[in-house]
Amino acid sequence: MTKRIALTGATGFVGSHLIKNLLSRGYLVNALARKEQQTEDGVQWIYGDLENENALAKLIEDCDTVINVAGLIKAKKTSDFMSANAHAVTKLKSISKKSPHNPLFIQISSFAARERHLSDYAESKYQGEEILKIGDEVRWTILRPPAVYGPGDIETLKIFKVVKSGFAFFPANKNNRVSWIHISDLCDAIATLVETENCENTTFEVDDGAPDGYSHEEFFKITAKVMDKSVISTTIPKPVLKIIGSTNQVLGKLMNYAPMVTSKKVNEICHSDWVLNKNIDFKTTGWHPKIRLEDGLKETLDWYKNNKYI
Repeated sequence: MTKRIALTGATGFVGSHLIKNLLSRGYLVNALARKEQQTEDGVQWIYGDLENENALAKLIEDCDTVINVAGLIKAKKTSDFMSANAHAVTKLKSISKKSPHNPLFIQISSFAARERHLSDYAESKYQGEEILKIGDEVRWTILRPPAVYGPGDIETLKIFKVVKSGFAFFPANKNNRVSWIHISDLCDAIATLVETENCENTTFEVDDGAPDGYSHEEFFKITAKVMDKSVISTTIPKPVLKIIGSTNQVLGKLMNYAPMVTSKKVNEICHSDWVLNKNIDFKTTGWHPKIRLEDGLKETLDWYKNNKYI
């Protein structure tokens, strides 16, 4: 029988790519969406949000696997982070454990969950993981990706625009290291979890396979090479970034929007080690990334150009 998968965050960057990946493997998908979507073979759209328990129950009905991609990476206040990244897990878990199909619950978390003290976002992702682990009512697997990029990603676009302007800004220290993963590799990793036995009750991390990730300097050099640009490099001290973050928070309150860079987010940005933990590397399952950073950035740049973002 064909597996049916419940997917949250289906209309976002990761979710929209993941739907295509799952459909290509022959799965049926129940996908949660706030707004009406175009019909697509193999997809049953469930309209509602993470607060709507009736919609969540319909989403999970008859599903063998639940993949929770939904979450907030920026928010107006701490409670918004907790609601989307932690409390929603409680609701999904509660509904999942009532299902006669005993679905596997795959939580897409973040490297940030390793350092809960750094920001409200990090704390909320940590809490989401811990909620899932409590008790033995559901079968669960947690997958932590690092920075994700690829066609359709609007956040990485900001880096390309900075490089296009002829600059490279290193937060706090040019030698701080970060892992990256292309969206296609991340989706393959998630799909592999659906298909791989003996991955239950385990936390994994994934990256693009680069040993020890990339320093900020290395990443900007690769980006500049892809764009065929010469850049002027400078390091922005953490205190300066803190001022920028605090200013963004004030403006966010005055203008009623959720800023990406806040004072606490600066703690994340300036952290020295966002590199894959080799002790929980997902490649131990036999999965391996296929896309090198330089190749992936070229593909992403082409998408930006074709869609007139750059």
